[in-house]
Amino acid sequence: MTRLTVLLLGVGAACASSSSSTTPPASAPQSVRVSGGGGSATGTRIDPSLAPHATTVAFPVEDIWRFLPFVWDSLGIPKVSIDPKSHTLSNGGMKIRQRLGKTPLSRFIDCGQTQIGPNADSYEVFLTVTSQVVAAGTGQSTIATVVEAAAKPLNFNQEYSRCSTRGELEDRIAKGIKGQFKP
Repeated sequence: MTRLTVLLLGVGAACASSSSSTTPPASAPQSVRVSGGGGSATGTRIDPSLAPHATTVAFPVEDIWRFLPFVWDSLGIPKVSIDPKSHTLSNGGMKIRQRLGKTPLSRFIDCGQTQIGPNADSYEVFLTVTSQVVAAGTGQSTIATVVEAAAKPLNFNQEYSRCSTRGELEDRIAKGIKGQFKP
């Protein structure tokens, strides 16, 4: 295996999210094929499983659920699916470029970098955000958010490559909820 092949496989593996025992919907496996010198090629399969970012707060589910759509609005996340029974919000996935609300995408996701800067700020990004509120004991709730992203350059005909979350969007959702309950 050439050094380029090893490097590219390492980069591909680094783009996969960490795993967790929590049960969010798993992402589809991603196959990566790397061509080396002399026409040889090698491939690998990456099976990402997205771990939700979970924050427990000292407020009941119904109180958190009431404010969650407002927090999403303040961050510029559109709401496509709202399920009051399971207390789940999802944007259903969307194509986006450069910013989410007023914030550069590179603050929320890592899609690699070029000499020009972070790819998340110049690529077409497909972003999926899902938040769920679940009971976590008497008078407590857990806000679990999963951020999934993939990006591709605008000037080249290539497939989307998986990006990783920086945890910032998930933190802002949790902080936005906590901010609603300050005395």
